[in-house]
Formats: sequence, C-alpha cells, structure tokens
Amino acid sequence: MQNYLVTRSAKLPSTIRKMEENLMNDASALPAGGWTIHPYSSMDRDELQAQLVANGIESQRQLPVLCSDICALLQRCYPPHLLAVLAHYGLQAPVSAEGVAQRSLMSGIGQPHVELLQALILTLRQDQWGQRPAEPDEIQQLIERLKALADAFYHARYTSLSEAKEVNERAALVLQERLRGHTQFVRNWGYHGAVLRIARELYGALDGDLTAAYGFGATDVIEVAKALLVDVEQRASERLRRLGAIIRCQTHAEMVHAFFREPDFVEGDPEAFLRQIPETVSREQLAGWIMSHADFQLLKLAIVDSEGIAHATGRDRGVVVRVLERLSREPGSLSADDIPHFFMGNPIWSAPCISTGLEYFFPMPQLVFSHIHSVMRSLLGDLTPAVRNKMARTRAEYLEAQVTDLLRGAFPSARLQAGVKWAVGVDRYETDVLLILDRTVLIVEAKSGALSAQGLRGAPDRVKRHVQELLVEPAVQSDRLAQVIDAAKRGDELSQQVVTSLGIDARVIDQVIRLSVTLEDFSILASCEAELKEAGWVPLDLELAPTVNLADLGCILEVLEEPAYILHYLANRGSVQRSTGLLGDELDYLGFYLQTAFGMGEVARTDALFAISGLSEPVDRYYTSRDAGVSLPKPTLLLPDTLRYMILEAQRRGRHGWTTVSLALLDIAFHAGDSLDDELLALKQDVAVNPHDPKQPRGLAVLPAPYSDSVVAFYVFPRMLSSTRNEVAGQFAQDILAQTGKARCVVVGRMIETWQQPYSFTAIVFPG
Repeated sequence: MQNYLVTRSAKLPSTIRKMEENLMNDASALPAGGWTIHPYSSMDRDELQAQLVANGIESQRQLPVLCSDICALLQRCYPPHLLAVLAHYGLQAPVSAEGVAQRSLMSGIGQPHVELLQALILTLRQDQWGQRPAEPDEIQQLIERLKALADAFYHARYTSLSEAKEVNERAALVLQERLRGHTQFVRNWGYHGAVLRIARELYGALDGDLTAAYGFGATDVIEVAKALLVDVEQRASERLRRLGAIIRCQTHAEMVHAFFREPDFVEGDPEAFLRQIPETVSREQLAGWIMSHADFQLLKLAIVDSEGIAHATGRDRGVVVRVLERLSREPGSLSADDIPHFFMGNPIWSAPCISTGLEYFFPMPQLVFSHIHSVMRSLLGDLTPAVRNKMARTRAEYLEAQVTDLLRGAFPSARLQAGVKWAVGVDRYETDVLLILDRTVLIVEAKSGALSAQGLRGAPDRVKRHVQELLVEPAVQSDRLAQVIDAAKRGDELSQQVVTSLGIDARVIDQVIRLSVTLEDFSILASCEAELKEAGWVPLDLELAPTVNLADLGCILEVLEEPAYILHYLANRGSVQRSTGLLGDELDYLGFYLQTAFGMGEVARTDALFAISGLSEPVDRYYTSRDAGVSLPKPTLLLPDTLRYMILEAQRRGRHGWTTVSLALLDIAFHAGDSLDDELLALKQDVAVNPHDPKQPRGLAVLPAPYSDSVVAFYVFPRMLSSTRNEVAGQFAQDILAQTGKARCVVVGRMIETWQQPYSFTAIVFPG
C-alpha cells in the first residue's frame, strides 16, 4: 500500500433536511432496511413556524459574535498553522488493508468548515495575523466556533419563513433552503478517480485557448493539483509513520530521544527535556504531548515545493508557478463585509491557494477537483465569448458521447442510437440517446448546463430557470416520445409510423424508462418533485425523469453491473422518488436500492420523511478504497437466492420477454424475502403428494410494490402434467389479474423433477 493517509473525497452526505425535521419526534428504525423514518410532530404548523423563526432570529444574533471570536483567534495565533491542522486532521482518513476509514482523523470537521476558515483568514491582512502556533485548547475552540458558525448561518435562514404566506411560496422557500443547504454542506460531485478522468477529458479541449491567454492549459491545472494532492498525502503519511514509531517506544527516555532525532519535529537537548518531565507523567500523556508538539510542524505539509511539483508533473517550473498564481488569493483580498456570502459562494472555490508573496500555502489541493467547474468558469470568464461558446459545445458533445459509451458498455446486446431525429407531422424532435433491449425502451436526455453562482445561492428566479432548463425541458422531451410509444401501442396510426421509423415495435414494448443525465450535480433539485410542483415550477401532469450526473451514472452501471438490475433501478427510481419522502443524494438511493430493490413503496410520503443519507457508505467505501489502491469486494444487491438465480438465468437465455420477466421478479424481491424458498419448497412437496387433486394449490402469487404494474405467479407441476401446464398456469394468471387489476402477470414455472434448475419456463400473461 502506498499511502497511510488519503484525503477524504467521497461525496459527503448533506446534513440538511426539511425544516420541520428539526422539531420531529425521535426516529424509529424500520426492521428490514437500515433507514430511519421521522414521523411529523403533532405540533401545529403555525407553532412550528414560530419556533423556527425564533431559532432563526437567535442564530442571526450569534453570527457576528462567532465571526468576531474566530477572527480574534486568528489575530492571536498564526492562521496558516490553524488551517493546516484542521485540513490535516479533518480531511484525511487512515487507509488499511480493509480500505479507507469512513471517518477522518478529526470528527465533526469537514471540507466546508475548512473552506470557511480559509476565507475568514483572507479577510485579514498579513500584518494582522497572529504569529505563534495555536495551543490544543485554542484549536478545539476554533473547531467549536466553526461548527457553530456553519449551523447558525443555516438556521438564520428560518427567519424567511415568516415571509411565506401562500402554499406555493412556502414550497419555493423549502426548495431554496434545500439548495442552500446542499451548497453549504455537500462537497464533491463524484469519486476522485471519476472526477479526475472527467476533468481531464472534458477540459483538456481548452488547453490551447488557456495557454494562449495564461501560459498554462486546463490539463496543467489538473495535473498540478493532482501532484499537490499526492504530495500532501505522501508527506502526511510519512509523518504519521515516523510519529507512530516514536510513540511505540517503551520508555520515556526512548520516546524523547527518538522524538529529538527527528529534526522536522523538534530541536534541542533531549536530556534537558527529560529532566523537566514530572515522575507522575504517564507514557500515554507523554505520547500525547509529543503528538501535539509535532503538530506545530504541520504547516510545512501545506507549503508548495514548486520545483518538486514541476518534476512530478514533467512541466516547467514557470508553468507551475503561473498555475499557482492564478489559483491564489492574498491575505486581505476578501472583505469582512462579504462573510455572509462565503457560505453559498466561497471565493476560494475558484482560487484555493494562499500566496504570501514569499510562498504558496495550499492546504487543500482537493478543492480544485471539488470545484473544478467553478475553477474553469473563472478561467473562462476573462476569455472571449467565442471560447466560452466553444466550451458550451464541448460540454454538450462530451456528455452525450460519454452517456452513449457508458450505456453501450452496460448493455452490449441492446440496439442503441444517439442523436435520434424524429417528427410528428411538421414538428421535429431529437432524442439524445435511444436504447432498445428486448421489450424495454430507455430514453435518455443529456443536459450539460451549469448552475450559476446565483443559483447556488438559491436566488428564486435563477433557481426556477435552472429547474426549467435542466429538469423540466429534458423531462418534457423524453415524456413526449414515451407518450408516442404508448399511443402507438394503443393503435394510433400516426404514432405507429413514428415509432416504426425508430425501429420500435410498440406492440411488444412493456416498459419505457426515461432518464436525464447532467454534467454537474442537480440531485437536490431533482429529488424535490413534489415541492417543485407545489411551488408551481413543474407542471402537475408531468412526471420528472430521474436526473443523475455523469459520475453517478457511471457508479450505478458499475455497481449494479447486470443489465436486469440496472434497468430495474432506472425503471423504479422515479416512482420511488415520487411515492416516498426519501431524502438523500443519488448514491444514497443506490445504497438504498442495494438493500431493498426499491421494494418499500407501501410507505406514502404524505406523513413521513425518510432520511437515507449514509446508505451510500458501502459504495463510498468501495470507491474511495479503490482510489487509494485497496481492492474491496463490490457492494451487491441483496436478493433471495431463488430470485437471483431466476433473474440471471432469464438474462442469460435472453429469450423474448426476458427483461419483463426480470423486472417483475425484481419488483417482488423485497416482499418475497428469504421465506420464498421455504414457501416454494412446501408447495412442491404438497403437489408431489397430490399431483392429480384439483383442490391442491399449485401456484403462489406475490404482489410487488404498488407502483409496479406486474404481478408474479409461481406455478409448480410434475413432469406427468407437462402437457397441460400452459393451460393451467394461464388460467391461474388470469385469476390473479382479475383479483389484482395489474397490467400483466409474469408466470414462472418450476418442474418438480428438475427443481435444481432456476425454472422450467416463463410466460407473460395479459388480461383477457
């Protein structure tokens, strides 16, 4: 293993929930999931709002006090030392053979807090900085103040509740606060490996234009930042290795002498130091003092060695310095009057380095990747409109090409078309990606637009425009084609002509799946469909397509891996979003799917919130560990063995209708549970004893989640009755359809004599 420490770069789950959740009752765990349900408080809405507004007023009062306390501390202690300590302990996690630890070395501090600290430091001139290293109690004081400051800013927003009178105003306010909370607390739009690859491929197209303007290209920025990150991680790892060897010494004398032999940690006479140690000091206390004293030298980890970075990247030192200069801000360059804006649009996002005139201080090189879109927009801002237009075209072309390649790799046997043009009468339309696999159609729209700075701050008009451009318009486009396919299936001649021109036989299509893919992360808006409609920002009769960013789509396809699982996830992602109050990002949804196959649709969203943040942990651990060079087993979908074998066998055989069969089986996975095997085995034994008894049940029906339009029937028969199996199973299916009102029944037949096989036959039965 190369690193002992790595920078935490997983997508951090938002700590923000609906405002009402702050005053909800204690959560109770659901038995089969690992998620939590938060029942609404019985508190009257007006009383609830009054308490939230009161909390907001108190938070507004605290904001300037907390800022003043932090700035006073920065004027007593050397700010870069404080920043280096928090960046080191708050943003790095240990690596072992078991992978990357899910917690950093310092709990409670994340990248947003350290970003905020860096911005506050830059509001002071260098002659206002304190000069001595901070003591441990001062570092703890800073941690507490930073956490309180971040919380106070968010809670201060509650005062706006008093301004919202109408239902649509309140819904719009909730949307704005969700976006503000997401912007304030959530970092990273993908795992480091994917972010690095996408950044290189996407922005490399700007190299020539940027080099002409700045003397360095986009690739230079990315490679310098990557080298800086590796350098920080390696030096931090080596530092902890050396400290570990010191504190493992058995005696006080051995520990002190080993410490003083490290010139990077301390200088002086170890014997003189030993004479000052009271006899009552324990070995553990001495080790703690040594670790604390060594922290004074953490500052060195964040000082850039431009020559070393030039060597590591194979670039001229002048290029490295020009990149650092462009990514830097100087002490005093930010105004204290702008502190309230730092939470929603921190200036260091586009310039995360500090230049003191003598050296470059870069404690968080990962910021370049977390905010690569902001960094590149900043660089483009000074260039011509022609270059900016070129970037817009490049983003669109890149996204569509990447989506096409990802889907082609995930569905090698599908018929896939990109940039599909079609018409209804004189109206002309285009679908970005159209994928046809068996009886399933996947319609994908790719939108490469970006969130503006105003949008990140939650400005109502700008957020509404983003919703229209990035969520509503692609959803309308995909829904339009889905409606044409549905009309063709019902016999409309004009629609049949359209879909036939696309190579689709609508008569045999059972499932149409819609998906929108973006470059940047819009998960917090996309998951608020009910609120968007309540605010009047989305038409009530439009079902939004699930919207995922490119990096998350890659994770979904890789983790689920099997075409049947991927189709089922995409087919039900929107229904789950609409029918339940799940709160989490896309990879939390993926983690939730791995546990449940989205089979908990009986829980309505009318009176409950489901906080699923954190369910992405197995996915986070897999990718962050892989990026750190540790190979872990890929997270897998939890399924009863019987269903898993049936689904994979249907997929392997690939007979007509296999996608419909597989999706129906996955629809019942959560409800069937592990008892399915026992129930089928009991049925088999009963049928074997009484094969000719007309009163002996031969089938078992399993209802799926309410949003599924299929029902599954298992039919058990002996070999001697094979000749009548189709007739009997078909009548069984018709009876079930009549009782359930479902659109189709998927029948899975199992012969007693070949019970070891996943199934003997499958059939899709429709009412009538």
